[in-house]
Amino acid sequence: MALEVTSGSAPRRPGMAVLQVLAVCCVAVAVWVYVSRLLVFPPWHHTFDLRVYRGAVQWWLDGRPLYDFVRPHTSKGFTYPPFGALALMPLAIGTEITATVLSTVGSAVLLIGTTWLLVAPVARRHGWTPWFAVALSVPLVFAMEPVRETFGWGQVNLWVMALVLADVVALQRGSAWAGVGMGLAAAIKVTPGLFLVYLVLTRRWRNVAVAVGTFLAATLLALALDPRSSVQFWTDTLWQTGRVGRVDRTSNQSLLGLLARLADPLTPDRRVWLVLAAAVLALALWRAVQALRRGDELVGVTITGLATCLISPISWTHHLYWVVPTAVVLVDVAAGTPVHASGRPWFRAHPRAVARGAGVAALAVVAAFFLSVIWFFEHPPGAHNSGGVLGILGENAYVLILVALVALLPARAAGGPAVATQRGGTFRSANDSAISTCRMVSSMTSEP
Repeated sequence: MALEVTSGSAPRRPGMAVLQVLAVCCVAVAVWVYVSRLLVFPPWHHTFDLRVYRGAVQWWLDGRPLYDFVRPHTSKGFTYPPFGALALMPLAIGTEITATVLSTVGSAVLLIGTTWLLVAPVARRHGWTPWFAVALSVPLVFAMEPVRETFGWGQVNLWVMALVLADVVALQRGSAWAGVGMGLAAAIKVTPGLFLVYLVLTRRWRNVAVAVGTFLAATLLALALDPRSSVQFWTDTLWQTGRVGRVDRTSNQSLLGLLARLADPLTPDRRVWLVLAAAVLALALWRAVQALRRGDELVGVTITGLATCLISPISWTHHLYWVVPTAVVLVDVAAGTPVHASGRPWFRAHPRAVARGAGVAALAVVAAFFLSVIWFFEHPPGAHNSGGVLGILGENAYVLILVALVALLPARAAGGPAVATQRGGTFRSANDSAISTCRMVSSMTSEP
């Protein structure tokens, strides 16, 4: 049930003081990021990945084998399924500048759209004006490393995540098309296929059929157009992790990346990785199913997304977008939305402590990805990390944060899925109606 605010006698909400401190800290950190990193050390990477996509698609359209392409003066080639090349075909039209503009503008629109889907329902639940909350959130989200690196490399992550979040909205509305987005995402980039497993475990068989059917239709379309490339990818290229870079690079924040850095300069034991990955996967899927049963679809999908990053052999920092909805959920709890307390009466008895804990967790997640903490502890591949325990923890901070979130991200009791849905011509939360932002801001600023 939403906590309501009344004029002149607003109840004291758990976590409001923490939320005010959190907001001030976020703004301060964002300013630091923009000034000291985005301006002094702009992370644009010359949209390198976009140029690889474009070159590979043009090479393919010339009738040459897709996976034989290597960008001149580099060792990088195309690593997505053949349907990914079909989806990226518009980038081959026109000049390189046209492709860069098309990709950047499209990603910017999706950044605003996905931020609206995540933030607007939370804003309404707590009485903030949605458009103002989203306008404040967009630059903060952009400053987080996974998002700004997506823009800098010209990556497709926002497109893939938008497909998955669109399915979350479709699932809420009971749409017959729910599952199309997840199926397309899996056909483009493989790892989102874990969302199909999530649908199976939550026993939504119609959505499973739609998702699997979409994936198969897209994959078979690519097979029909170029059988050789499809066979090559699914039987050989998919398993060549070395095509995308060294596993032990600091930017690879997966479980295998962590083990590779710990074992460096030796090779990590793949059996240990398989055991860890299986354990994390089992925990993540169990918690995702539990979150859905408690009414919080967004948390279920978010935990699944975090798991895809952890168990994949390669998860570059720009793949870790799922920390964004994580931060939104934690801020929602910090603002007073109760967590589901099944089997945990302590949660019901100590709402203030829960809210404050969520506020601290939100601050830690946001600050870590604003500050890009892993790069303060980077050491060259093949060289021993001389920073001791602190250096190891710092260089693997993102992996450790993702594991903690998989284990601890709470499902909310009354908020439901915090993703905007379209009903009756207006966006609204699944269980909460909008209240005035001015009254909310007034209650926050006048609270003793």
